Amino acid sequence: MGIIVAVLIVLVAAGAYFATKGSAPQEEKLKVAVIYVTPIEEPWNTALHEAMTWAEQELNIEYVYTEKVDTADVERVIREYIAEGYQVIFPHSWGYNEVTRKLAKEFPNVYFAQGSGPTDVEWPPNVMLYDYWIQDAAYLAGVLAGKLTKTNVIGVVTAYPVPDVNRLVNAFCAGAKSVNPDVEIKVIFLESWFDPVKAKEAALAEIEAGADVIYAERYGVFEAFKEAGVEGYAIGNIVNQTDLAPDVVIASVTWDLKPFVRYVVDSVRAGTFHGGIINWGMKEGWAKLVWNPTLKKQIPQDVVAAVEEAQQKILNGEIQVPIYEDWDPERWAGGG
Repeated sequence: MGIIVAVLIVLVAAGAYFATKGSAPQEEKLKVAVIYVTPIEEPWNTALHEAMTWAEQELNIEYVYTEKVDTADVERVIREYIAEGYQVIFPHSWGYNEVTRKLAKEFPNVYFAQGSGPTDVEWPPNVMLYDYWIQDAAYLAGVLAGKLTKTNVIGVVTAYPVPDVNRLVNAFCAGAKSVNPDVEIKVIFLESWFDPVKAKEAALAEIEAGADVIYAERYGVFEAFKEAGVEGYAIGNIVNQTDLAPDVVIASVTWDLKPFVRYVVDSVRAGTFHGGIINWGMKEGWAKLVWNPTLKKQIPQDVVAAVEEAQQKILNGEIQVPIYEDWDPERWAGGG
């Protein structure tokens, strides 16, 4: 009996050894903090929030965030996160960029991903500058609007005439003019990043002026068509907004940040993080035009075909979407 017991003990010990030796150690959670200047409901924020929520499940990160942080208060918030041991900070607003550069120099072992900012300044090596380079998809939205309009008037409701916004508005206009040189484009700048009431009022003004397709670059446009009691379509922006108004939103210009969040997390863990400007586009998978599948079936198929043809030409390099970071309405006035 003693021999049997001894053998069992040896077998159990050996099994425990090999089980331990064969299993990889649990990867430590990477602590990531995001600071948002406006409510999480703003699409610019929602896009990153959705990607971070996905990363919690898929990439083993700890994700925390603070929303509605004024530019004057962001330094305090970032310092608090750093003091709590957060290794990666996403200051997700253009207005935060000066503070980001300052603190990145002070904390060279913390990694920063700055959401939008100037490209003509020097960025510390521990900062990646990213932005919604989704003008390829905005161009497709313009093709859609230019082909779909029945009134030959389309609109854009947008934020400020700043470079990142102007890239989208100009690309939309270029796409529309590429298929309909005579289309008239109404553009209203809200002078606000998030004001749904003002956005709806701007959309109503464009509808009154004849627009039957509106690019809702800002949140708040969709109810305007219902309130006006006229037939028309809206194109969402940054996230898929079909569910917000399934009878109005024909498609959305979307920004899929999951590939970028994976890139940041993997590079931090691998020790290969390098600062610089990230200007990915449709080929990298973060700029997409996402259709409302129900409404897509109801519109003329030559419209769908024109959009899909333009998309393929962008992907294979036949179409180079123009990048204009200024706003000059005369650029798109008249025919051609």
